[in-house]
Amino acid sequence: MSHNLPANDKHPKQDFQVERIAFFSDAVFAIALTLLIIEFKPPHVEKETTNEVLWRELVAMKFQFAALVLSFVLIIGYWMRHHTLFKYVHNYNKQIVVANMSVLLPIIFFPFTTAFLYESVGEGLKNIEIPFRLFLLNNVLAGITTCYFYWMVTYKYKEFSFPIEKKTAHEFEVMLVVMSVTFLLVFGLSFISLTAAFFGLIPLAMFNLYNRFIKKNK
Repeated sequence: MSHNLPANDKHPKQDFQVERIAFFSDAVFAIALTLLIIEFKPPHVEKETTNEVLWRELVAMKFQFAALVLSFVLIIGYWMRHHTLFKYVHNYNKQIVVANMSVLLPIIFFPFTTAFLYESVGEGLKNIEIPFRLFLLNNVLAGITTCYFYWMVTYKYKEFSFPIEKKTAHEFEVMLVVMSVTFLLVFGLSFISLTAAFFGLIPLAMFNLYNRFIKKNK
């Protein structure tokens, strides 16, 4: 393995191998995004079908569209953090590969938890609790595994990564913590009530407002 080489030596395929890990990860993210749409079944159109009927059937799919857009945004967010980290990685070992794979595990579950969520929305609040919690847990695990990967490449095996600028590292760490804590808080509050769970999103909303308007104008 490349991490057994002397510090001043470099395996001829080292850069290629690091790129392979990144490309493999990108493919997993891309497939997860694509699979989000697989469960979408377009309205059945017959010769007698009117525009009013088609429109009504499309409106009935509003929860599906909302869940798809939400998951799309979340997966893209996790990919952007993963992409940011790999910009600094120049070497690897088995532990870093395993940490990277741990990031991909919750990502491949997004199509399932998303479909489970929107299929349950129209069936009443009693049936949405478990799908809602699984979707939240999916995000909690995605945040935790990203934190773990970040710690591995910037602290435990920092010799395998280029130094990250202090400002970038600080912003990255704060965002990871806020995201993970928010979804964990919402998950915990969901056992009290679904209404209370949505209040758990306040820290994330305030953080985004601060970054977009207040911090930007400083």
